[in-house]
Amino acid sequence: MKAITYIATIVLMIPLMVFASEEPKGDTVIIELNGNSKIVIITKNKADLAAIQNYDINQMIKDLNDQLQDTVAYLVIDGDEQGKEYESKRAITRRNNDGVSIDLGGLDVEVDPDKLDDFDEDDWRSRRKVTYDVKRVDRTTHHFNMDLGLNNWLEDGDFPDVNNAPYSVKPFGSWYVAFNSINRTWVGGPLFLEWGVGVSWYNWKFQDSDFRLTEADDMVEFVEDPNINGIKSKLTASYLNAQFVPMFDFSQGRKKLTSIEASGIRIKRYSRRGIRFGLGGYVGYRLGSHTKFIFKEGGSRDKDKEHDNFFLENFRYGLRGQIGWKGVEFFGTYDLNEVFSAGNGPELNAITFGMTF
Repeated sequence: MKAITYIATIVLMIPLMVFASEEPKGDTVIIELNGNSKIVIITKNKADLAAIQNYDINQMIKDLNDQLQDTVAYLVIDGDEQGKEYESKRAITRRNNDGVSIDLGGLDVEVDPDKLDDFDEDDWRSRRKVTYDVKRVDRTTHHFNMDLGLNNWLEDGDFPDVNNAPYSVKPFGSWYVAFNSINRTWVGGPLFLEWGVGVSWYNWKFQDSDFRLTEADDMVEFVEDPNINGIKSKLTASYLNAQFVPMFDFSQGRKKLTSIEASGIRIKRYSRRGIRFGLGGYVGYRLGSHTKFIFKEGGSRDKDKEHDNFFLENFRYGLRGQIGWKGVEFFGTYDLNEVFSAGNGPELNAITFGMTF
C-alpha cells in the first residue's frame, strides 16, 4: 500500500513531472514511475486531461490496489457513472469507514484508527515525504491564522519617546496578538479579497516602569511614586475586529503541498507560492481593558491589576497592509482614530507591525 500511495501522489504532479518513456502518440500520455510501472492516460483533448484534477486519484489507486489479485489490472472511470464517486469533495471534517480527516486551514490531518493501533516509532522513521504544486484556484477558501507583532503609538507623527513622555512604549516587549478567521475570495486574475473576523490584544508596556496609568475624574494620568520601585507597567486592551484587504497575488493562488505519510497517518501542509501584497481596512470594538503594575515596596514584590475603560475609544478603525513571499507574510496596522477619547488623554494613534502565521 505504501508504494501505491506514493504512486498516487506522483500522479498529481502530472503538470510538473511527466517523463515519457517514449514519445506520446496522438492522444496518449505515458508516465514512467520506475523501471516496471507506468501510467497511461488516453484523452480526447487537452481539456479532458485538465479535468483529471477534479478526481481523487489517490482513491482510485487505493480501490485498484484493494481489488488487485495478481500483478496487472485496469481501472476504467466513466465520468457520468462510476467517476462520480471519485469527484473531489472539500470538507472541514469528515468521518467514514476509513477514518477521520480534519482540515485545519493550510494543514490537513488524516487518521486511520485501525492502522493507528499498530503505529510505532519505526513507522514514523520510515515516513514518506512528497512535495508538489497545487494549481487549482477555488473561488473562496477559509483558514485560521495568528498575527504576532509589536505595538507602539504615534503622537503628531512621532514616537512619544522623542519628547521623553511618561507614556513612551518599550520598542520590544509591547506585544500585539490576534487570532483570525479569514476567507480568501478570488475576484479575477491576481486579485483576491481577504476578509474575516478575529480577536486581538494590544499590550503597551511603558518604557519607564515607575509610571503607572490611572483614571481620574475626566482624564487618564501617568503617575510616578518616588517611594515605589516599578518593575513592569502596561496597558492592555482587547478588541473584536473585522478586516477587508484586497490582495494582489501574482502566483494566482497556487500552493505547494507537502504530504508526509506514515502508517495510519497522513499530514498534508499547504504553503503559498510567489509574492503578494495588499492594502485594506479594519474596524474593531473594544471588549475589555486593564492595567498591570508590578513593583517593589519596602523590599517586597507586589502587583496591582485594575479593570476599567480608562477613557479608551470603544471603536477602532484604520489601515492594514500585508506583504508576503512564499510561506512568509508580514503585516502592519495603523489606527486612524485616537486610542483615548478626545480631551481625556494624550492624542495617540496605535501602530503595529509583525508577522502572520
